[in-house]
Amino acid sequence: MSIHLQWQSPASFLSSTMVSPTPKNLYSLIFFNSITPISKDLKEYLSANMKSHSFKKGEFICQAGEPFSHLHLIKKGLVRGFYQHGPKEITQWVDWENHVFTSVGGFFMRTPCKENIQAIEATQTESLHFDDLQYCLKHFPDMSTIYRALFEFYLVSAEERVYISRIPSAKDRYEAFLASGYAESISRIPNKYIAEFLGIRPETLSRLAQDYQAIPQ
Repeated sequence: MSIHLQWQSPASFLSSTMVSPTPKNLYSLIFFNSITPISKDLKEYLSANMKSHSFKKGEFICQAGEPFSHLHLIKKGLVRGFYQHGPKEITQWVDWENHVFTSVGGFFMRTPCKENIQAIEATQTESLHFDDLQYCLKHFPDMSTIYRALFEFYLVSAEERVYISRIPSAKDRYEAFLASGYAESISRIPNKYIAEFLGIRPETLSRLAQDYQAIPQ
């Protein structure tokens, strides 16, 4: 699940919100406010109830079979979701700064995760618990607007991933990947995860990358 932040400076945000003193989870408040202007009451609730997290490179944020109850916003870092099929890992998605992620089944269906979620880089997030999200949806109409926007962006992102995965040619899949939203962080994503995402061998990815670089842009 991902959505980009249209950044508003903290000073500008605080002057327009009249929240005092400086609230916790300021990054998330600015992020949500970039989707739709949010009320003072919602800002205060989110400030009081969102949690900050730090994950080391390689650390699991969630492992398959565990419960997962938080919706995370990435302040800094890179995160992937992957399935384990026997000895093989299958990377399904990668998210970075200003993206929101969760385990869809674990978070929304309240069932154990089927996927693993792992920090690829040292990562900082702010998160909202499932119960707090439900409270916000019930009591703050502006949260419903934010929730709908997040869901719409998730559907667009999921459709893009499905489209890329169904392209028969490895070359065409790679070109579609380069044309997608992933292109902006491709240099940060290890090649083995890109290869898993595209369903190709690492050596095939290396050849495609070399061939593409040789083509005048």
